[in-house]
Amino acid sequence: MPYRLLMTAEVSDTLTALPPQIRSALRRRLSLIQESPANCSDYTEYDAKGRLLDVHLHAGFAISYWNDFADRHILVMDIQKADR
Repeated sequence: MPYRLLMTAEVSDTLTALPPQIRSALRRRLSLIQESPANCSDYTEYDAKGRLLDVHLHAGFAISYWNDFADRHILVMDIQKADR
C-alpha cells in the first residue's frame, strides 16, 4: 500500500515562494520520499512534541518529515535551507 504525502501549510507556503526550478526539484524529491521514506533519511531529530523526524538533505535544503508507518502517511513538517 503506497504512502500518502501530506505537508503543513507552512511547507506549502515555503515551496510556493521558491523559484520554479528549485520548487520542481524539491517536489520531485518529495515524490521519492513518498515512495520510500526509510531510504531517504540522512539523519533524525526530535520535534517540539517529541516525535522522531527523518531529515533528508537535497539541493541545499533540509526536508523534515514524519513517517506514520501505521497509517501510511508521510507528513512533511518543514523545508528550510540546510546548514551544510
